[in-house]
Amino acid sequence: MKNDIKGHFRINKKSIKEVLIWLIGGFFLLLITEYLLRGELRYVKLLVLNKPGVFLVNYMLILLLTSLIFILKRKKTFYFLLSFIIVTISGVSRYLFTVRGVPFTFSDVYSIGEGLEIAENYVTLPMIIGILIFIVMVIGITIYLFKKEKNNKRITSLTNLVLVLILFISFPIITNTQYDKGNMGYMRWDITSSYKRNGYIFSTIESAVKYIRVKPEGYSKSAIEEIRTKVNEKEKEDNRKLNSDKPNMIFIQLESFMDPTKIKEANFSEDPIPNFRKVCDKNKGYMASVPTTGGGTVRTEYEVMTGNNIDYLTPGEIPYNTILKGKFYNSIATTLKSQGYKAHAIHNFQGNFYMRNNAYEKLGFDTFTSIEYMNDYDKNERGWVKDQVLTKYIKKALDSTDGSDLVYTISVQGHSAYPGDASKLYDFPIKVKGNLSDVDKNQLCYYVNQLKETDNFIGDVMEMVDNSHEDTLVVLYSDHMPALNLFLKEDFYLNTYKAPLAFYSNYKIDNYNFDNTESYNIASMAMELAGLKYGPMEKFRTYLKNDKNFEKYEELLEYDILFGQNYYLTHDEKPKKNSMQMGLDNVTISYLEHEKDSILIKGSNFTENSSAYINNKKMDTTFVDDKTLKIKEVDKGHTLVVKQLGRNDGLLSESNSISLLQIKMAMN
Repeated sequence: MKNDIKGHFRINKKSIKEVLIWLIGGFFLLLITEYLLRGELRYVKLLVLNKPGVFLVNYMLILLLTSLIFILKRKKTFYFLLSFIIVTISGVSRYLFTVRGVPFTFSDVYSIGEGLEIAENYVTLPMIIGILIFIVMVIGITIYLFKKEKNNKRITSLTNLVLVLILFISFPIITNTQYDKGNMGYMRWDITSSYKRNGYIFSTIESAVKYIRVKPEGYSKSAIEEIRTKVNEKEKEDNRKLNSDKPNMIFIQLESFMDPTKIKEANFSEDPIPNFRKVCDKNKGYMASVPTTGGGTVRTEYEVMTGNNIDYLTPGEIPYNTILKGKFYNSIATTLKSQGYKAHAIHNFQGNFYMRNNAYEKLGFDTFTSIEYMNDYDKNERGWVKDQVLTKYIKKALDSTDGSDLVYTISVQGHSAYPGDASKLYDFPIKVKGNLSDVDKNQLCYYVNQLKETDNFIGDVMEMVDNSHEDTLVVLYSDHMPALNLFLKEDFYLNTYKAPLAFYSNYKIDNYNFDNTESYNIASMAMELAGLKYGPMEKFRTYLKNDKNFEKYEELLEYDILFGQNYYLTHDEKPKKNSMQMGLDNVTISYLEHEKDSILIKGSNFTENSSAYINNKKMDTTFVDDKTLKIKEVDKGHTLVVKQLGRNDGLLSESNSISLLQIKMAMN
């Protein structure tokens, strides 16, 4: 018996070979992942020299991930496949960083559908061919290794397992030591910097672990009641004069908007944003900190709408796809509706992208007009709908009620990707010169010419507001900085987590010191300027912003409202079930006409995204105009309805139905 145990612990050539492959392979995997994260070998070298402990933590983590080779039969096959997965995820992360400025996080798994939907704007045919060739090669190597290793011994030496056990015990000790020394630490406000500080493998796994919702230290009913008491006491001291006129509120989220003249290497043949500059001249312009850069629009959108700091959620999380799937929640919409407003959302993109059609309903909006409910719009050179169409629907929303309205508008025209060969493809009016590479110059040229058209839209909104007989406040803010390659340089001088913010009105508003604020404070500022009552989150942010314990209170409060027992909210403040209409006007069928071998569906508010269904079967539908659709003649069917379809034919809404009898009457 003793000899058997001794034999299991004997170090043999196979076990030594396994350990060497494990150690050397893990080292090279680490170098590859860190190179893909940082972009240059010199930055990997700096990590090794300046923070060897962080390098060691990530090395140990890779060794732990690959240590299963010591108990599997097909060791090389497993190691090859795991290495392939690690390198592939790292490569995807590098690409995501290039196009949006933020690496891959576990939260991106929840947004795969959205990513695939817009992939055509980023992925080229040569890239697809290269990926397919790579996958075929991986499959071939895997099959070869799998067949070759079928008779291998599972455990070659228990000594190898002891090495893994020692590693498992020492890993948390060394990691905690690095945290204590300040070499590692989670930077919730800057995902990219956090990844570079802590290493790629550690950060990616950490982004998954953080999906486990953990109750913050100190959370209790009494702690939340203490916060509420402080808020209530401060509210009593608020001597603001409320505005009985209750002005219309127009929020406009500007896709990837910035002042390009701040890029000191570039010169432009004309100012790309003259109208936005006028807004800033009339009412001081500001800069706000946003939770994302280059992409992740809905993260900023969520912060502005709810007043929540998204940093307390999982890295990269999209709350529309997670929290708001089945939860009603307070927002700027519910706050203003409690004061008699109607709340409208408008977006010139797909209504079910990022599940906005569900999220906006959960956030209390009454209507949501997405691109599926719009007509007469143009698209830019990369297929994004131009922003100018939004003005018509903003006005329509304002005119839809006699009272005060909130119109929350999301633009899309300035979206990346920005082509690096724009000068060869397009002849834009605004020219770019300066000390820039050709790729940077071309990207910037495409970007500023889109920006100019978005600025024209801003000018249209200003004119509309100036001609209105109702007091109106416009809140203009950028969701994030653009995904320009120029911004990815380590020594780039602009803060890529700062974005423009400005207010415009057709009545006098005071200038406040709103600079260097956070995007989750924007709604509070707007309500202050408009002279409106604050909602529960705006009260907290306004009244306790200077409290020494503000950040701790903020963490406790957001956990309480999102995942806890809702101790903070009074009965009247708790979110109520809400029903939202897609489109400002219902899509309706009035009657049918028979024309040769076709049926004309007559009604109202049809768009190019309207599809006729007979017996729940989709028909080939031709859009004629907003009052007419055409389908081929049918000889059977019970009912006909018109459905508005979003991406992947997702149902957004449907019309009234027409019976079989009416269809036959149209054919006779």
